[in-house]
Amino acid sequence: MSNLHEIIKKIQKDLYCPVCGKNYEIGEIRLRGLFNHTLIIQTICDNGHVTLFMTTYQKKEERTESITADDVLDLVNSLDKFDGDFESIWRA
Repeated sequence: MSNLHEIIKKIQKDLYCPVCGKNYEIGEIRLRGLFNHTLIIQTICDNGHVTLFMTTYQKKEERTESITADDVLDLVNSLDKFDGDFESIWRA
C-alpha cells in the first residue's frame, strides 16, 4: 500500500464535502478502517458535515523473480536480430 500520508493527500486533493462543497483539510480526514484493500475514510468539514467514504486500492505487483543474466542475453540477441520492421512484429 502507498504511504498513508500520500493517500490522505490524494483524498484531500480529490474530495470535497458533498453538503457544502468545501475542500477538506488534512486534519478533517480520518482513516477509520482497512480490510481487503478497502479503506474506510471519515471526513468532517469545518461546517460540521460528517461523511463516510469507502475506497479501494490495488497493491502494486511485485516482481517475484529476479532478472537473470540469461534474460539479458536473450534480450540482446533479440535486439541484434531485429531488422526494424515493426509491422511484421504486430502481425505475428
